[in-house]
Amino acid sequence: MILIIITYILTLLDIFFVESSHFSGGTVTWKPIANTITGSTVSVMFTQSYQWRLSTAGYCNQTYIVNRSPLIPSMSGILACVSSHTGFCGGYSSMSIFEYCTDYSTFLDSSSGQISTVQTITIGSQFCVAFQSGSWIPVQVACASSTGSCYNGGASWSIGTCLDLNIRYDGVINTPPVATVVSPINVPVNSVVNIDIPVTDANNDVIRCRWAQLTTSLDECAGVCGVAAGSTLNSNDCKLTFNSTGKTVGDYYVVALMVEDYWTSSSYLPFSSIPLQFLIKIVSKPSCFTKPKINSSLQECTAITVGVTFTFTLTIMQGCVNTTIGDIYRIPPLNMYKSEISPADSINAWIMNETWIPTVDQVGSQVYCAIATDSNYIQSEQYCLTFTVVSIGQPLTCPTNSISNRTTVTTTTSTYEAMQSI
Repeated sequence: MILIIITYILTLLDIFFVESSHFSGGTVTWKPIANTITGSTVSVMFTQSYQWRLSTAGYCNQTYIVNRSPLIPSMSGILACVSSHTGFCGGYSSMSIFEYCTDYSTFLDSSSGQISTVQTITIGSQFCVAFQSGSWIPVQVACASSTGSCYNGGASWSIGTCLDLNIRYDGVINTPPVATVVSPINVPVNSVVNIDIPVTDANNDVIRCRWAQLTTSLDECAGVCGVAAGSTLNSNDCKLTFNSTGKTVGDYYVVALMVEDYWTSSSYLPFSSIPLQFLIKIVSKPSCFTKPKINSSLQECTAITVGVTFTFTLTIMQGCVNTTIGDIYRIPPLNMYKSEISPADSINAWIMNETWIPTVDQVGSQVYCAIATDSNYIQSEQYCLTFTVVSIGQPLTCPTNSISNRTTVTTTTSTYEAMQSI
């Protein structure tokens, strides 16, 4: 009887480990539906985009994507209000983290999803929301009492953002930046790679990135806080340099960042902080390390209209000889669907088509990223595009940089920043 009980307990623990070691990162952002005040409340859209381990809680296939059902992951959770300056969350109600699957990769054992929910929030509210649970897949994290990294087989996560629905210096409610990164990113052992963080901001604010931390308002990273060992972050360019020298093949490292928007380059208080968390996996260094390369004919930012079918084509060039493109894994906007990979007319090239009919709730900034993996399991660089979705009848324009029109004005009573009329 005792043996049976012990076996049962061990089975439960094994199930818990398999089902709970599944988180691969993501981001949470929000935006006002209308950024000007017409009453005492404003409609705010919360967008959750998470990535999961495909083989455990994040299972997905093409039927999931086309039918938009069932939702992922297989475990439940909530995006909850976790702190407020006033003790009041502006009427916010906790929402489920279940999301629509947008893509999956058996090569990377990863799946991606997204869901957006609109709530009516009181103007002027300041509070923080977060999805907090456990656990990440087994990862290397910053050691608490020493330099380098320490193994954590069940690190908890906290991924969240703080809202400030007060009026900015330019008379509108802030719209935070949007960022994403494919997870995991494979890095060959004993190499140095640069990872650009793709970010777009509807208000044309100055963007900076920093490492997530435990703050008085929000636990931004839970069990994975700290600088990922071997990493250097250029905050102003949002570029991460990762050195895998001496690391162990098969290990995963967590990168937990906050992307922030500022009024000017001299500002020290951000309008908002948006989380971006992803994995780096150490892989063997192949004998040939010429990466496949993704490209398209699109510009850095493309404006498209709600309800209008938009298509574009990715072209993937072969890296090492005698290889084929086996997989393209993306973090796309919701409702964007990819075709099968097929040979291109040119030699040693493949193409994949994307089709998207943006909906009205996608008006604003969207970021798309993709990574190609060849038959030798060599990854391309992450390829990213930004889109601006506009309402019907509005001009097809992307945000333009207006930072030079902003200045810091000092008075005898306070220092504030204002828009300079030119």
